[in-house]
Amino acid sequence: MKKLPLLLLLMLANYQYAQQNYSYKINLEQCKKDKIAIELACPATEKDTAYFNFPMTVPGTYAILNYGTYISDFQALDANQKQLNVKKSGANTFKIFPAKGLRTITYKVRDSWDSKEKKNKIFEPAGTGFEKGEYFFINNGGLFGFFDNKLQLPLSLEFIKPAGLNGFTSLPCTSKKNDSQIFSAENYHTLIDNPILFTTQKENVIKVANAEVTVATYYKEDASAGSYITSELDSSMHAIESFVGGTLPISNYTFLNYIVDLKDVGKIILSGNIRLYQYPKLIRKMGNRGFGALEHGNSSSYYLPDFGFNSYRGMVSSTAIHEFMHIYAPLSLHSVLIGNFDYVNPKMSKHLWLYEGVTEYFSTLIAMQGKLSTIDNTISELKTKIVNSYTYPDSIPFTLMSEKVFTKPYSDLYNQVYQRGAIMAMLLDFEIMKLTNGQKNLKSVIFELTALYGKNKSFEENEIIPVFVKLVHPDLQLFFDKYVTGKTPLDIEGGFKTVGITYQKEKKGIVPIDLLSKQNGVVANTGIVINNRITIKKAEKNNPAGFMAGDKVEQDAVLKCFKNADGDYVKDGETVTLTVIRKGKETTLTFPAKFENGTIKNFLEIARDKTVEQEKLFNLWTTGKS
Repeated sequence: MKKLPLLLLLMLANYQYAQQNYSYKINLEQCKKDKIAIELACPATEKDTAYFNFPMTVPGTYAILNYGTYISDFQALDANQKQLNVKKSGANTFKIFPAKGLRTITYKVRDSWDSKEKKNKIFEPAGTGFEKGEYFFINNGGLFGFFDNKLQLPLSLEFIKPAGLNGFTSLPCTSKKNDSQIFSAENYHTLIDNPILFTTQKENVIKVANAEVTVATYYKEDASAGSYITSELDSSMHAIESFVGGTLPISNYTFLNYIVDLKDVGKIILSGNIRLYQYPKLIRKMGNRGFGALEHGNSSSYYLPDFGFNSYRGMVSSTAIHEFMHIYAPLSLHSVLIGNFDYVNPKMSKHLWLYEGVTEYFSTLIAMQGKLSTIDNTISELKTKIVNSYTYPDSIPFTLMSEKVFTKPYSDLYNQVYQRGAIMAMLLDFEIMKLTNGQKNLKSVIFELTALYGKNKSFEENEIIPVFVKLVHPDLQLFFDKYVTGKTPLDIEGGFKTVGITYQKEKKGIVPIDLLSKQNGVVANTGIVINNRITIKKAEKNNPAGFMAGDKVEQDAVLKCFKNADGDYVKDGETVTLTVIRKGKETTLTFPAKFENGTIKNFLEIARDKTVEQEKLFNLWTTGKS
């Protein structure tokens, strides 16, 4: 055995370490003009040419993002700090040659939120936002790249930061000091799946089942926003705990929230009388912003407006259940196209019906079964989704839209996953309950599948539907053939009948007058719902209900006020009441009921003469219990 000098051993050890690890250094103190400088101590390169990539897109988004568009001043250096040749290839790849001596890469990243990019604009919850000393909203695909064939190497991220700025993420924090924080990721997939929010504001924590849920928030106008959001989330998280039976497939989760102050915009929109001169301000303030959320395996990121009336709180809580439930699909139930995601040339999975449709339906189901929403409100929400679902063509199979979602016309149809996809999932739930006589439902099958596969085992694209059918009943294949991979219009009427609910696309007969119609002297913002209320824009003095401009009313209540406690319509001329919010206070309007010959579109009503089987399945659906 030959002994090597200590210095040589250390050099070899460092070289071996470099071969196995990405070591990033990010100085948030030096952020200038919305740009951050990044330095990477590279893993060793075996070939003469190396390709360093940024993602074209990432899991959870269904659009081209091209994070490489935001990279500048890219340099590749050898051990002597000599620059190597670099040539950009396409939007996201940097070709480095000769690469065998490569030791360091440096570059700058500009944030996507303030970008003027119009083509392939990055959806804000998937993007990056920098404000020195205040916040850094980081989706890691926007900051960190990878080498070809080196996605499985571990990564270390060292952030240099001011003392008052703290980073929150579901990534392990290996070091935290006043002036720095270090996070680690076992591979690039894990890194992409865990965004980071650096904020000056304090975090909050919720304990849910076996998991610890952290809520991190930045809202410049209200440092207590995180506490309000946490209080809204608490009931949602415990409704999820009840739904899943007390045990979650994760041990930690992080909500990352960024709130935009748009109260002045809210006042204009809800005033009911937008002046011509105000449109430039609305366009300037709203711009092309994409409000919403993006799910990840152990976290979700939110970019939301505050239009006033604490509107962002309701937005977080209503969205959070959906985003959180992605811990099942696609985190614990996904195809190889997600499990082995190709960030350079991604191929989309056919199964958005599962990842988004089922998840959206579950969020509605959890709210109802957890008593966050009444059965009537749940049915009303489903009615809205049904109405919206009719705007999408049955002629394009759901799986085909999903597979080709990057290209037109399919990209224009994506939003149906939250409408038609959720209704499809509901009908699948009803069909499973019917075929198994209530022994199984969609939830129990999804839980069986997540136990069969799990986070680290992907299914083949053509495998999951046959496995799904095998767990339920052979006749379930017909449902998938018709509605998921086929072109048959959804049988909404037949599906609801399974659980004793009557649905008619058009119901003709004696109906209540439309209190919110221009014909009856009222103009309402029916397309704008904030905190479950719409606003009356204009109201003639003698309108039937006695509305005044500025009144806020629950849209469902307008129809319900014509019914008695048994759910029957009251008699014509009988006095009815309706509660509105007028000048910030509850006000009761009293007026005689009026009816007319007409049509109710998308009529939904719980049957009172349900069969024994319908009653059994209705109870299973509404409570989750047999």
